Amino acid sequence: MAGANDAHQVFVGELYIEVRTQTRALGLGETRIPPFDVYIDEHNTFQPDLLFVSSERRHIIRNRGVTGSPDVVVEVLSESTRQRDFETKLPVYGRNGVREAWMADLHAQTVSKYIGDGHVMMLAQVYAADEVLTSEAMPGVAIDLGPIFALIRGVALPDG
Repeated sequence: MAGANDAHQVFVGELYIEVRTQTRALGLGETRIPPFDVYIDEHNTFQPDLLFVSSERRHIIRNRGVTGSPDVVVEVLSESTRQRDFETKLPVYGRNGVREAWMADLHAQTVSKYIGDGHVMMLAQVYAADEVLTSEAMPGVAIDLGPIFALIRGVALPDG
């Protein structure tokens, strides 16, 4: 699989800075970006584009990855990963207790937030590029998507 493009890298980097800064300031937990494996169950190992593990569940973070389900995962959709992200990863995240999955579509300039109930992930809200994304899994965190999407508007996006 090809590496991430520039827009993907800029988006994930900026989102990471925002999530990490806010969760640290609030004492909520730990944030990681790849390469960092998530051994979500005995059959599936993923590398989400960003993940958050609450302080109460910090014990699942190991030296070489996370053993179990992060509280929040972020996947940046691309033509080469979209089907796998929705058809494979999202159901596995749902079955294994991920509380929130954020699916970022850089072409549409949206972030879709899915909420997990321990069985499935259900679409809760779609945030546009000019909105503030909030998280029940990270209380007090509010991500202004405007500045992040503004940065990638000047970056060439591949077709798809």
